[in-house]
Formats: sequence, structure tokens, C-alpha cells
Amino acid sequence: MPSFSKMAIFPVGYFRATAEWLLRERRDVVICIDTLQAELLRIGEVKMDYRPLKEGAGIKMSEQRRSFTVTKGSSLARLVQAYIAQGGDPFDISGFLHPDSTEWVETDSGWVQQQKYPGGGFIAPESVGYNAPFAQPMSEDGSVPPEETGFGSGRAGMIQSHRYTPGRMYGRLDRGGWDYSTVNRLMHDVRKWANKEIKTRLQDMEWRILKLSDLAEQLTQERDIVLMEAFAGQLNNMPLLDSAQIDPKRLCQVLIQDMYTLLYETKAGIVLGFRANVETGFLRFTYPDVPEDVVGQKG
Repeated sequence: MPSFSKMAIFPVGYFRATAEWLLRERRDVVICIDTLQAELLRIGEVKMDYRPLKEGAGIKMSEQRRSFTVTKGSSLARLVQAYIAQGGDPFDISGFLHPDSTEWVETDSGWVQQQKYPGGGFIAPESVGYNAPFAQPMSEDGSVPPEETGFGSGRAGMIQSHRYTPGRMYGRLDRGGWDYSTVNRLMHDVRKWANKEIKTRLQDMEWRILKLSDLAEQLTQERDIVLMEAFAGQLNNMPLLDSAQIDPKRLCQVLIQDMYTLLYETKAGIVLGFRANVETGFLRFTYPDVPEDVVGQKG
């Protein structure tokens, strides 16, 4: 059985062995953070600039892309350069949205949202509206007909993005009178001689850019959230705990102490011995050790 694979039911000694190993690993946490930071600098970051729209005192972003930037000298920069050299369009790869970029600013009229990416950095389905779809009024002189008559399909559940085809076609359309098989065959014949080049020169490069961007996001989460939730303010050179963002009761050492109090003989929170306490029989997830458990507690 792999080490530390018991998660829900285990002998009491197993938790002590797990906690001891994990607490010894604390010595590498600060080095890990430095390594993550160096790796993030090597990977770089892609940013997309969108055209802003005024919304009251705040700023809402449209989906109209204006520019594309990437960290100079980074791995992503070299991939993007190679992609563009092969004829790729960086605006087609992704929106490269960053949800944590949205800010709330206090103004004379109250707190307003200032976006840097469409939807605040999120792409989500639309909620259902009461009696939707709504009819739109015709122009006063009748020269401009309404775009929505009220008899069309509802937009509930459709992704709020111009890149979502059904949303731009006013619904999920059926085949109707068009022979889609013919269109599909035509498109296949147009590009089949270059399928290999499309894959190797464009599609594979796009996936490498996306995967590297996703890796940077995962490393950032590990550095700023996972490790901070476990050890913020507890180790040398670690940032102090921000109790507004991190619950102090969720720190690794606090959780271990809580489990020690639950599992072992304690007095005023101090462990007297790593033996199962008298209340172990009432717990449904653990049981006392037997001599065979002394060896191989990591299993």
C-alpha cells in the first residue's frame, strides 16, 4: 500500500507517523517557495488588453481585444514568437483571463467594480430570466425592426462569450434545410492536404502555450494559497498570516494539535502519551494500535 494512503480510517499511531513526517518536511517549505517563484519567472505570463466600457462610475471590459503582451525572455515568449512565425494569430489561442485582476474601488457614489478582463475574468453561463426572452421595441419611425421578438429561444445556459457559437446564432439550431454533410465534406477537402502542418505548426504550439499558462496558474496557487494556508507566519521568511484571507484554525500545526487532542491522552492540550485515549471507542474513523502496527505505520 502506498505511503500515507489511509485517509478516513486508520489506527491512532498512523496519524502520529504521518504528522511527524509532514512536520519534518517543513524545513523545505521556504526553499519550495523560492523554487516556485523562480519557475514562475522562467515561464512568464500572457496578458490580453481589452477595450474598456464605462458602466456608471465603474469600468466594464468588452471582448474586443486590442493588444497581446507576454513576459520578455520567458518560455512563453519564445513559444509565442515561434507560433507567430508559423503564421499563428495569438488572439485566437485563448482569452487568457485573470479573475484575480478585478478590483473594487471606493468612489463618492460607493464601491464600484473596475474590470481588466471581460466578465471580471470569468466566463459563465447566463442565468434564466423571468419570462425571457424579452421582446425589444421597434424604432419610433418603424424603420429599424427589433432584434428580439420575444418568440425566440431563451439564452439561459448559454456561455456569455462571443466565442460561443450558439449564443451568436440566437440558439442551438438544428440542421434545417442546409446539407451540413456537404459543407463538412467541402471543408475537409479544402484542408485535408495540410492537416499535418496545421497540427504540428499551429495546434500543437497552441496547446503548449495553454499548458504552460495553466502550469503557471497552478504554481501560483501552490505558492500563494496552499503553502500560505499551511504555514503562513509560522516559518522564517514566510509572510505573516492574513486572518482576513486565511483561517488561523486551518494552519497545519493547529490541525495536527486538534487531532492529537482528539486521538491521544492529553491534559490541558498537552499530549501525555501517544496512546489511544479512553474515548477512542466512540470515534468511528480510528482504532487503537496493535503490536503489528508499530512497524510500517506509513502504509
